[in-house]
Amino acid sequence: MSGTGTPIDIDHAIRTWDKQKANFIKTLDLQLEDVSVGKARMRMPFRAQVMNGAGAVHGGAIVSLCDTAFWVALASIYGPTQPTATASLTCSFLRPAMPPHDLVAHATVLKPGKRIAYGEVHVYSGEKLVAHATLSFLNTPIEEARGWDPSHHSVLEVRSERGEQT
Repeated sequence: MSGTGTPIDIDHAIRTWDKQKANFIKTLDLQLEDVSVGKARMRMPFRAQVMNGAGAVHGGAIVSLCDTAFWVALASIYGPTQPTATASLTCSFLRPAMPPHDLVAHATVLKPGKRIAYGEVHVYSGEKLVAHATLSFLNTPIEEARGWDPSHHSVLEVRSERGEQT
């Protein structure tokens, strides 16, 4: 169930994600696999474009996976129209994420506060835990969000209506 008491339609959530994801997310090829209240599972396929000089997945790509998966977990509680921003993100890299495995992030909201939400993301390469992140996100009341139009369903739809690429 979402924060509104409505059950989450996982197939619809995944189709919407695929349709609306931003260019940066498309570049990383992040794929939403599952979502439930306060949880999300997201995959980043292993490919040469996200490797560092040592042949492992670049740490920045892993952090982006954590940040994005946690946003989806938050949206399952607050809804996709809630203006939110990353307030803090600490990522511990536990071992190199080497080929050939995709990375799979499991995000969990541990404390869904009114203003600050806190949680964690575990990132696996195959069966191995390769990274752990803790995150705090700031929820901005809609009336305080500069330029935010609550009549729209998502930030990406607002960008499309302005003629911006999504």
